[in-house]
Amino acid sequence: MKKNLKRISLLMAILLLSLALLAGCGKGEEKPSDNGEKQPVDEGQTYELKLATVVSAPHPWIDMAEYFKSEVEAKTDGKVKVTVYPSGQLGADETTIDEMRSGTIDFVIGGTQNFASFIPEYQVFGLSYLFDSAEQFEKVLDANSPVSKKFAELYAEKKLGLKLLGLSNGGSRYTFNNLKPIEKPDDLKGLKMRLPGSPMESKLWGAIGAIPTSLPFNEVYSAIQTGVVNAFEATLSGHIGSKTYEVAPYLSKTQHLFMVTHFSMSEKTFDKLPEEYMNIVATAADEAAVLGSKNAMEAEAGLFKKLEEEFDTEINEVDKAAFAEVVAPLYEELAKDVGGEEILRMINEMK
Repeated sequence: MKKNLKRISLLMAILLLSLALLAGCGKGEEKPSDNGEKQPVDEGQTYELKLATVVSAPHPWIDMAEYFKSEVEAKTDGKVKVTVYPSGQLGADETTIDEMRSGTIDFVIGGTQNFASFIPEYQVFGLSYLFDSAEQFEKVLDANSPVSKKFAELYAEKKLGLKLLGLSNGGSRYTFNNLKPIEKPDDLKGLKMRLPGSPMESKLWGAIGAIPTSLPFNEVYSAIQTGVVNAFEATLSGHIGSKTYEVAPYLSKTQHLFMVTHFSMSEKTFDKLPEEYMNIVATAADEAAVLGSKNAMEAEAGLFKKLEEEFDTEINEVDKAAFAEVVAPLYEELAKDVGGEEILRMINEMK
């Protein structure tokens, strides 16, 4: 009898210990609430995030960055804090994209031309005179368009460690130089012209007659001063924000393309955020992209006036048809060179 009692006591002790261990294992697990939703995020956890861009205010990219910062911080009650670093403070575009891949920079707002080494298909947007209007262009950039969705897929397919948050209209691009008005393609022959790191754009401007030189945009001012280049192309806001009007007093209204802005994020950063914050970031970025497009196009009339009246810029019209005639026959060949035939086809189908 005593042996049986000892066995029963031992079995009871083992049972109680097992129950205690099982209870302890469940303490660290996230438990769903009664309605099946996840528990709220940890109120004590905060996130300090960096957003880099190479431009200075006034610029649509700065507008996008500041709107995004404000919305994310407000919607997360300050638990996600975004610090904006303008003017290339964290490096040129290619540098910040590399840093974003490693997770040391969290967001980059910039031009897709400088993304070409990572996603060559972005260069299709560098085909001059591809779009007839801003409305046609922005239809392609819409978050739900097949083109935008294709680029989001390319980020994943190429395993870049990056996530596309949105595409935006960065404004029309024009030609600037320190020598003379540019009215027709022949006027560019022999001019050393700064271009972003996009082989496609180098081929296009080379076909027109310019001598392409690849430089980061934040080096354009000194390059003009020292004679490294004579000409460059940019948006009006980029030109004013960088004060390159001080060294390049001629503006030619080529309006050769609408600039595509990418708003990208480190996957490492995105993956460490709670799901609620992921949704807030995605929504705020989408809204910021729409705001950027709106501000870029609305600002142009005022910026032309500012350049002419305040900064003594000489502005001239150009023969756009003559420029388009030179570059249009190159579209298919150049798109094929960068594996962008499908992108070009999708764009043409949406026109």
